[in-house]
Amino acid sequence: MRTKSLLSLLTAILLFSQFPLFAQRPQPSCSSCNGYELVWNDEFNGNRLDRNKWNFHAPGKRRDAFNTPAAVSLDGRGFLKITASVRNDSVFAAILSTEGTFETRYGFFECRASLTRTKGIWPAFWLFSPGNSDGNPAEKGAEIDIFEYFLHDKKDSVCHTLHYGGYGAHHQVSGPVWSPLKKTPDGFHTFGLEWTPDGYSIYVDGQQTLVSKDNISKVPEMILLSVEVDKLAAGPLDKSQLPDSFTVDYVRVFKKK
Repeated sequence: MRTKSLLSLLTAILLFSQFPLFAQRPQPSCSSCNGYELVWNDEFNGNRLDRNKWNFHAPGKRRDAFNTPAAVSLDGRGFLKITASVRNDSVFAAILSTEGTFETRYGFFECRASLTRTKGIWPAFWLFSPGNSDGNPAEKGAEIDIFEYFLHDKKDSVCHTLHYGGYGAHHQVSGPVWSPLKKTPDGFHTFGLEWTPDGYSIYVDGQQTLVSKDNISKVPEMILLSVEVDKLAAGPLDKSQLPDSFTVDYVRVFKKK
């Protein structure tokens, strides 16, 4: 009887653990980010992109590629893929954004992803304010590149950059700051940004890689995931190396309780 009771108890525990009510809520990868709670996320479950969360950003010709919804897919195993590919000698890629669905200021923004391995294309996780223009970033916003990945011959690193003042004559750049990537068992890395009224802190695989107290955006911003193609930024592209995918496990946003 005791063995049967123990088996029943273990079975009940396993059954209840399948329900979200009993699941442990995700926590930020930043060990010092105490007091944050999850407010928005996409775990990319299922087979279709959640259009209540994501929009296709800047469709059509952009740099050396064409942005198309066809470059975005979910694999049914909990991963989003943004794939650069070639069709009729043209390169196709995509940018996703939360414009119009989720725009916010301050918090801890995080994604877990594996990166592309082809020169000439680059994946990125970033924040952007549509109002980014000539003026104070506190009022006009900024482009906050949490990470961009350009495949280089001599180093395996991501870079963090801030763009503000618009993209015209008054465009200003802070960075890039380069952070080496260490190998991980599954090839995935975690990238996070803690954004407060006082500054930015960026983390790669839980390690702080950048702290900035200057040019802080204080307006709501959207989240973007992208794969772009540009020989000037990422080097010449060997199309025979495509397709190549930016694979994202999740995107999560935490805020102070």
